[in-house]
Amino acid sequence: MNPLFNLVTMKFPYAQETVCIFMAIQGSMKIRAGPNKANTMHWFHALCRSTLAGFSGAAFTNIFMGRPTALFSNDVFFGACLIGYGLVNWTPFDIGYLALNTFVGSFFTTVFAQVFRVGGVAGFSDAAYNAFKENPSDYYPTPVFGPILFPSMLGNMGGFFGNGVDKYLEKALPWMIQQSVSCSAFYHFYAHDAEGWLGVTLRSYLKPIAIQIMVLMGADGKESEDDALFAKFAVGFFMIGMGIVRMDQFFGPRFSPFMTLSEMVMGVFSGKKKKVNSKPPANKKNNKKNQ
Repeated sequence: MNPLFNLVTMKFPYAQETVCIFMAIQGSMKIRAGPNKANTMHWFHALCRSTLAGFSGAAFTNIFMGRPTALFSNDVFFGACLIGYGLVNWTPFDIGYLALNTFVGSFFTTVFAQVFRVGGVAGFSDAAYNAFKENPSDYYPTPVFGPILFPSMLGNMGGFFGNGVDKYLEKALPWMIQQSVSCSAFYHFYAHDAEGWLGVTLRSYLKPIAIQIMVLMGADGKESEDDALFAKFAVGFFMIGMGIVRMDQFFGPRFSPFMTLSEMVMGVFSGKKKKVNSKPPANKKNNKKNQ
């Protein structure tokens, strides 16, 4: 398969270890560049904050489904927390922090952290669907909200836990909610909704394009027909792309294609125009009277 496809779908050697370490680095960099900017925080305090910044979802989200949390059940996760924290805070002459704070360091951290999140969207949506698929509501043949809300909670647990509900939501709709809900919804309906009109309609339009893309990526006949595989690749391509364009060196963390589109649509339908002052600008000084 194409290297880009293998990256997005985590089909490369030591994939889990790599993405977990970069996720831990992102959490550690968030604390080091924020609350611990002066590097005076006690090391254990900083380690706990860094771990929660990177892996709050892995630590708590599975509790809602009565499942063991990955942070406790998989040694790779907490081992990655220790490695990521050490690289950011405990290298000689602070070389780790300085290198990771460059554009190249930020770029690789962003890409691999987003790959980690892609796996979370697909894995947690699959888990919720498999848990609820035998008991859909009377109104739709496929469970609708569980396979969307479960991965969405995974992606936002850090924001809720680190900031509190009010502070996290008071200013605007956080990007992580926009990203997780939209990507989880697309993945769920494309990959799981075999009978409902949403999934059927979505695939009827996208399946011919999906097959061409998968073949272009080097997929064989079976892989090119795999709806879940394409949905994961499409979601991953979007999430990684958004992670890159929202870096400080590009559009910045305030950019959102959803909110930009919404503002454009609202501007068109509201019909509001900027007021134009028809009065000529006043002179700073009164003209002198003709003598």
